[in-house]
Amino acid sequence: MMRFLCGILMLMTVSTGVFAQTVGFGAHANIANLNLGVPASSNVGGSLKDAYGPGYGAGAHFDIGLIGWSFRLSGDYLSFSPDNAKFQQILAGLLGNSASGYTIDGGKITIWSGSVNAKMGILPLPLIQPYLTGGIGFANIKADGATVTYQGTPIGNPPGVPSQTKTLFDVGAGVDFKVGITLFVELRYTWILTDGETTTYLPVMLGITF
Repeated sequence: MMRFLCGILMLMTVSTGVFAQTVGFGAHANIANLNLGVPASSNVGGSLKDAYGPGYGAGAHFDIGLIGWSFRLSGDYLSFSPDNAKFQQILAGLLGNSASGYTIDGGKITIWSGSVNAKMGILPLPLIQPYLTGGIGFANIKADGATVTYQGTPIGNPPGVPSQTKTLFDVGAGVDFKVGITLFVELRYTWILTDGETTTYLPVMLGITF
């Protein structure tokens, strides 16, 4: 996968000098929902994997505009942590009112990723450019161990999930706002081919390109 992405980057670099109409770089912020793809029998399976709140992160990107198409090379970081309100809501179905005494600490999930995406503009308008996007890349995902407490007393330590580096695919859509610089909003559904089951997440990206 690394060789593939390096080959794509070299092709984009050559294209920049020969065919490129625009070249830009920028940064973006991410907020995402996660569906962790692990079997229910794993260390973070069952209820725990459903207790995560929204994830937050950021990234940087490099854009090359060609004739009729553009390409984005991006690197991103996302972090997800368990939400105690969600955790207690899940337990309430089993334990009733006593679920409010349980809390969970740790268990953070981190995702580092790199991808190459094609962008195709649709319905070109003055200052506004909607587009479709799709791409391929790789992601490293890891889950830390957690501690479950009841009324302040530790009662369990669910282990984490070892680091995995896997292929990712994504498809999405966005809108560029061209106001001298380019501001954009993008929604990108992403699959990571993790062991066991596929992990998916849906980031909303807000960014700027110079």
